[in-house]
Amino acid sequence: MVRVELERIEALELLGMVVAHLNVGEASRDPSPRIATLLGIRDKLAAGLREVQ
Repeated sequence: MVRVELERIEALELLGMVVAHLNVGEASRDPSPRIATLLGIRDKLAAGLREVQ
């Protein structure tokens, strides 16, 4: 397991990029295993951002 510490703005930027890639994957109906990985990253980033508030 990898642990990374990000500044809040970096986490928000990363979350935005992940969501954008998920939207592209969803639009193309991409069955890629990357989608599952991106969903996990999205969920962890969102949870981490909620904890910081």
